[in-house]
Amino acid sequence: MKKPAAIRRPLLASLVLAALVCLVVASLEGLGFLEPLEWQGYDLLVSRSSPASPPAELAIVDFDDATDQALHTFPIPRALLAEVVEKVAVGEPALIGLDVLLDEKRAPADDARLAEALGRAGTVVLAEHFGSDQLPASHPLPEFRQQAFDVGFVNLPVDADGFVRRMFLFVRTPDYQGLSFPAVLASNFLGQPLAPGRPGAVRLGSLEIPVLGANTALIGAWSLRPAALIVPVHRLLAAGFDSGVFKGKIVLIGQSSAKGKDLYANTPVFRFRKPAEGRTLLSGTEIHAAAVATLLKGRTVAVGRSAGLWGLNFFLASLVILLVVTLRPQTSLPAGVAALLGTYLLAQSLFTAQQLWVRFVSTEACLLLGLPAGLGYRFLEERRLKAHAEAERRELMSLFERYVSPDVAAEIWERRGEIVLSGQEKTAAVLFSDIRNFTALTAGKPSAEVLAWLNDYFTAMSEVIKRNGGFLNKFIGDGLLVVFGVPLSDGSGGDARRAVQTALEMLERVKELNTRQEASRPRLEIGIGIHSGPLTAGNVGARDRLEYSVIGESVNLASRLEALCKEFRTSIVISPQVRALVQDRFDSPYLGEAEVRGFPEKISVYTVRKKKPAEGGR
Repeated sequence: MKKPAAIRRPLLASLVLAALVCLVVASLEGLGFLEPLEWQGYDLLVSRSSPASPPAELAIVDFDDATDQALHTFPIPRALLAEVVEKVAVGEPALIGLDVLLDEKRAPADDARLAEALGRAGTVVLAEHFGSDQLPASHPLPEFRQQAFDVGFVNLPVDADGFVRRMFLFVRTPDYQGLSFPAVLASNFLGQPLAPGRPGAVRLGSLEIPVLGANTALIGAWSLRPAALIVPVHRLLAAGFDSGVFKGKIVLIGQSSAKGKDLYANTPVFRFRKPAEGRTLLSGTEIHAAAVATLLKGRTVAVGRSAGLWGLNFFLASLVILLVVTLRPQTSLPAGVAALLGTYLLAQSLFTAQQLWVRFVSTEACLLLGLPAGLGYRFLEERRLKAHAEAERRELMSLFERYVSPDVAAEIWERRGEIVLSGQEKTAAVLFSDIRNFTALTAGKPSAEVLAWLNDYFTAMSEVIKRNGGFLNKFIGDGLLVVFGVPLSDGSGGDARRAVQTALEMLERVKELNTRQEASRPRLEIGIGIHSGPLTAGNVGARDRLEYSVIGESVNLASRLEALCKEFRTSIVISPQVRALVQDRFDSPYLGEAEVRGFPEKISVYTVRKKKPAEGGR
């Protein structure tokens, strides 16, 4: 009769844990914490889908950087803009979308010419801005509006993470009512009005467009090339250009030049996919082109929000937790990883084939939390079954007796919840040292000989470090990690000076070793990196194996600085923070700037030559 109970307990635990996991994830989603991740997931789906082929009905005439250099087109002269409109209109396009704000008066003659060009073309849709917290409202001057075919607002909805993924369809406020620039162009081109549809949607002819918040829709026709035909203005105005290529098309006129400042770096197009060459920015006009293409080709994106998603989340979380609880980790963890991957692949296939965005991050979050939940339950069950509380006590006692006396270790056990796994934020100087070309130096030599030679070196370095009050944290291969200021500190300045003094003495001791050692042993050269900054000191590791150590960005930077010794042909490289603390005691000349892996910007680096003489002495 024990077997059914043995089956029921893990199954019941899996269901309860899955419910708790789903509750946690749902709470995080409700509080908005998952929203940035869901948007990143959306960007991943976009980037891994086949790029939309631009519709043949779209063309862009672009005031690009080459045009600006050739014609000096910023700000765009009204007379030049009139010439561009006239040249495009000769080709008899279906519509001309002029993505340039015409809200300020210029030279009367130039304004008159542009108004005349708009009237003669007869198909020009002008741009306006309905105003926002960042920009005031902007409307075309009356003389331009009267000659235009229509007008649409060019505002773009920007998500909380700064990305543009959606287009406005329309806006209705007490101060403004109107259609967006893409909606005006698509509606007039198709000859269909934008009309109400089912709840949560509008219709454009036979196309049903899912509407998100603020009367927006997801752009579904993202492409590396948003229009089939893109013509720079300087080429358009060149002799011999045939405007007939625009016949029957929607032609957008805009600017992608850097001076125009109408560029958006944050779009799904390039987040996870960088082009081999060319820019990674889309202009506002190109984004409008993608929006128009979405409406013309029916590539609107629907968002799956059905209750079935949470049913799937609960089922998958229960399954993964049950596998973790009942199977060996070698089997259950790969199954969990497969579930994570399968969830993404399902979401990707639905997005690619159906233009359906399943917000799969909540599912992935349930699976990710389900794995440690199952492992935690398994661990607790094993503890209960094995009754190993006393064994754990002995293991921890044994661990801390390496650091302190047995009496102190006993006190640590009594206060283990307060001390054992806690870490302490401190500011300390970190020294990282490494033997240069160690692999080449030891190639072909017997392991015993290499070990003896390495132990002699470590012994000598340890003496120097202890003499200067450093904490030799660990040996890393042929490298040393030394900390000054942990566990006791002389202040940031004192710790940094002790670190630099140790580095100089280490170099001197290496010279002595090279002089005294046998001729058969290779000559040693070492590199040293030093940085002073915040870190975390404490016991690090698993519950059954802990060691007192330091972690943090300061430790990583010291290691990276040591790696720069070879590049700058010096034995010591220090950070600006260390130099500021020791420059009154040590000569510390500037080496230059260097890119440091893992850090976004270049940093200035310095070296140390010698200790300065005391003031008043020679």
